[in-house]
Amino acid sequence: MLDGVAENQDRPLLFFINEGRLASSSDQQAKQLADMRRTLACRGDRAYLAVIRPGSLSVIPVSLTDKTQQWKLFQAGTGEALTFFSRLALGRCEEVPTGPDVEFLFQEMFRLVEATATRLEQLKVKRSDVLSLVGRALFFRFLTDRSIATDGDLKKIAPNSDSLLHCFDNAENAAATSQWLDKTFNGDFLPLTDEGNFGFFESLGRRTGQRVFHHLGGIVRGEEPVGDDGFQLRLPIDWGDLDFAHIPVGLLSQVYEKLSWKWDSGNARNTSVHYTPRNIAATLVGEAFDGLSNAHKARVLDPACGAGVFLVVAFRRLYRELWEETNLRPQTAAIRQILEQQLTGFDISDSALKLTALSLYLTAIELDPDPSPPEKLKFKALRHGRNAMLFDWRKEDDKNDGPVVGSLGTHVPISFNSSFDLVICNPPWTTISEKYKSVAEELNGISKAIVASLDPEIGTAYQNPNSVPDVPFLWKSSQWCRPDGRIAMALPARTLFKQGSAALFARKAIFKLIEVTGIINASNLRKTKVWPDMDQPFMLLFARNRRPKSDYKTHFISPHTDYQLNGLGEMRIDSQSSQRVEINDNLETAWIWKALAVGTALDIEVVHKIQAAGGKPLEEYWTQDLNLICRNGYKVEPDQPQKDASSLKAFRDLRPSSNVQFVVDVSKLEYFNRDTACRPRIDDKAPDPLRVYRGPLALIKENPGADRTSGWALYCASDVAYNQSFYGYSGANHPEGDLLVRYLQLFVHSRIWLHYALLTSAKLGVERPNIYKSDLDNFPLIPLESIEESEKRKIQDLSDRLHRAEKQVFADIDLFFGRLYGLTKLDVEVIEDTLTVREPNDELGVRASKVPSKPEIAVFLKRVESILRPLFKALGKSPELKLWQDAEQQPSPFIVFTLAEKGTVLNDTDAIFRDAALPLAHETGATRIIKETQGGIFIGILRQYRYWTPSRARMLCAEIIREHLVMFEE
Repeated sequence: MLDGVAENQDRPLLFFINEGRLASSSDQQAKQLADMRRTLACRGDRAYLAVIRPGSLSVIPVSLTDKTQQWKLFQAGTGEALTFFSRLALGRCEEVPTGPDVEFLFQEMFRLVEATATRLEQLKVKRSDVLSLVGRALFFRFLTDRSIATDGDLKKIAPNSDSLLHCFDNAENAAATSQWLDKTFNGDFLPLTDEGNFGFFESLGRRTGQRVFHHLGGIVRGEEPVGDDGFQLRLPIDWGDLDFAHIPVGLLSQVYEKLSWKWDSGNARNTSVHYTPRNIAATLVGEAFDGLSNAHKARVLDPACGAGVFLVVAFRRLYRELWEETNLRPQTAAIRQILEQQLTGFDISDSALKLTALSLYLTAIELDPDPSPPEKLKFKALRHGRNAMLFDWRKEDDKNDGPVVGSLGTHVPISFNSSFDLVICNPPWTTISEKYKSVAEELNGISKAIVASLDPEIGTAYQNPNSVPDVPFLWKSSQWCRPDGRIAMALPARTLFKQGSAALFARKAIFKLIEVTGIINASNLRKTKVWPDMDQPFMLLFARNRRPKSDYKTHFISPHTDYQLNGLGEMRIDSQSSQRVEINDNLETAWIWKALAVGTALDIEVVHKIQAAGGKPLEEYWTQDLNLICRNGYKVEPDQPQKDASSLKAFRDLRPSSNVQFVVDVSKLEYFNRDTACRPRIDDKAPDPLRVYRGPLALIKENPGADRTSGWALYCASDVAYNQSFYGYSGANHPEGDLLVRYLQLFVHSRIWLHYALLTSAKLGVERPNIYKSDLDNFPLIPLESIEESEKRKIQDLSDRLHRAEKQVFADIDLFFGRLYGLTKLDVEVIEDTLTVREPNDELGVRASKVPSKPEIAVFLKRVESILRPLFKALGKSPELKLWQDAEQQPSPFIVFTLAEKGTVLNDTDAIFRDAALPLAHETGATRIIKETQGGIFIGILRQYRYWTPSRARMLCAEIIREHLVMFEE
């Protein structure tokens, strides 16, 4: 009955119906709309339902559970109606309740499936049979909800059952139904012990006191069984809330994949299994297919398919491509051809491949425009025989529960090489531990051989970085994929950010030998609902399987954290955030990807200035030039092998719990009281074994926190023991040792240091807020001896003020180091702005996502006006910026202002906003819109503070000067 749907980024957001098509009775209307809300909620999208009336729109979130929410009425011509869709898309439409996020249905379905599976396992049913039994019941429910199996088929399905709802209620009915499923669809379908014959079900019923049938029957009838023979609802939704005529098959794949992952959590973690959310799979498949030549004929491989979510999405996309190519809806035969000839999956888990087969069967039925009678839907075996397209590549002698070579091994036939137009997957990520060293070595040999085949010189020196399994999948994909075909993978972001010689060499090899066409860097989105349960920074990589030209560029997109939208499980990809990165120019710049992810072009300029200021890497300067020592503190860990630490008992002991702000008063500390430590940091071969603990010391906190007024580093004039939570830099026995450690303590309290680390560190701000000693040691510190005496006196003065905890000292510290490194006030401003919106301890972007205050908006506009004033003056004019007053009153997603010659009145600003600016923003997903109009410029910027900093004002001015200033020259 729906009349249409409004989409956002290719996903349904607002379903709508004309009120005239509803029943005339208010009670009947209410029931119709309630049914619609529940049905649409079964799609698993963050979506809304709207009723259209002349001059108005009533909106409510779709929901399976909430019956109390009220409809929100929007009247035509009002500001809130004008910007309604934009705000809804951004998760910022405060008038309408947010409703469930995109993960709600998945989470509740998973709880239902897991609860049923767990109860069956508690009844001593084998796990392999549990997955098949639950899968068969769900498959049968799918058939009945979609009216593929009807009452007319009952005698063929279970002759002694009185209803389709009771086809799993006892051993006789369950056995008959299972045999009908096997005969009608496929004998390889979710196999059961003893082929699921009557004896199997009779024994199962007897051993479980018939309770197994309560649980299977509950799925079919839409009930949630508990206890022996009673039924009681315990979860927000139950089987009865679900309509499998509308639940996406990809969602069911995701549920089953997570169940397998959770059930086998130890093995899953060892083998790096991460279930893939539908939204990630849809993004990866959608981008990979766009513009693909002869996409309707494409052969697709997922070499780590799990429960098949990528294959399901690709199946649907191939169906759509064929429909568009032929202008005819594909029928059963064409659907079977796609399934059997264009999709291939590899894995090392037979149970995962069972679930993939289930998902693909369901998808084939879902896509079929005429799926009745059921007998016409018989499938060929997908996992065995001549027509197999799902392969288990775990070797027979792979008995361990950890990582194996699997799909990458030489036992996989070379006939698969150059066979696929698209290779797409989410491969294992977890670094292979020392316990499985032989697997890591084999993967390294495989990767090395592939790289050598592409470039013998690079292959000679190639090594997989840090024993990771994901990079070998990328190399192997280049063999499976045909020349010029496409590769799309979900990968850990460390592939871009990791530093060290092996990681840098591998990254160079990838960019030199495979044409990486685009990267969606989602490292800012870890720990959000965009990918639930994902702690690691991740990215989506897209490539063409060919050696790139020397001057090629890749598209690099880093979605910002958006507290509201990410909390709903969605990410915002701004069309303006796509940057073209010249690969060869940046292969030697290991930090460029990180800098682009967290900063702007202005930040990169600041880093280049710091690197050109004449400094030396801190560790090199401290240990080689000064012949001093710097190390982590002692490490206890009683469970690890211990060493003698009794000599530390002569020292007072500093720990994070000591509650010291800037200066350590050792007289207030207790003495070290242990005889042993895992790593006491005592060098018995040195003239002074305890040199690392000798004062004066600069002690830098590993986890300093967000507030530098609490002390990011400590000064200690005398000897002290300190634990691993501190990085110690000793100035002992150096003539300027005390000034050196004071200098270093001041430096660590500067925003310049934190900004540099944020932009260049492989982990800070994308993986954890901790500072790594390597981040400190790589910073190019200006040598103290190159600083003038007057500046040295300034160091002493600033240090004394810091030790007195003067709050005003921090701005002066920033100015001091800014001058030292040749930074301008504008450079320091860039640093301040970036750290405000990208502070390492604010991973979710709460501050950056907030609406800018009126004073902050005023500062932004004043900065724009001050930059443009001299240019306008050269034209004999004066600039004037005005906030669009209506925009202040309207709940617009943008804050809008105009730029014109002073005294000019811009007409029809309402119409410009409605008819030009907003449609432009909708189409591009832009965070900033600039629209020229008669006499001036109309500018709208998203209501998030990250876009309203003074440095962003400078970037706006640069675009105005470059693209729009010419209109004022007339």
